[in-house]
Amino acid sequence: MRAGGGRAALWVTLALGLACRSRTAEPAPDAGAARAPVTQETLPACEVLLPADVREAMLPGFTMKQERTCPTCGPLCIFRSASEKDVTVSVTWDCRPHYAQADPHALLAPSLQTGGEEIPALGRAAARRSPAQGMLQVMTWDDDTPCALVVTWLGGEPEQALDVARAALTATRPDVLQLGAPAAPTPPPDAGTP
Repeated sequence: MRAGGGRAALWVTLALGLACRSRTAEPAPDAGAARAPVTQETLPACEVLLPADVREAMLPGFTMKQERTCPTCGPLCIFRSASEKDVTVSVTWDCRPHYAQADPHALLAPSLQTGGEEIPALGRAAARRSPAQGMLQVMTWDDDTPCALVVTWLGGEPEQALDVARAALTATRPDVLQLGAPAAPTPPPDAGTP
């Protein structure tokens, strides 16, 4: 059994719990949407959301593995370093249509009520909290997409979670998110005039 197994389980539980706790009720879907909405099921894999150049700039020397996704979030990208064995970093996405129109203060409220503090100038809204010693979680909502990102840093220098959140937020673009969406059905060919 690995020595860090308990810490990793705690870390994953806290990351997923933070993503799940921040939700408000889903509004009725808009029937007039031109593009397929971004959902947890349509999010692309970690390799697409965080391309190699972004990963290397964000966490040099770390390897990435995509873990199972939770029922209510997108892929869970886990980063580990061979040289810093006590450090584990995760990034996950939580995309909900109502995030695009939600009041930033309403988005932040659950994190702030559990001891978090607001981070200025990071997406639409962002908060950080330390649920355990040596752990930092950063949750931020994107300006350009209906997604929240949760970055969890365990061990080492957890303040680096802010830099990871900035890099992941920059890499989260509408065109990248649509890569996982099913293609729109093509209309049948025109049969001509009757």
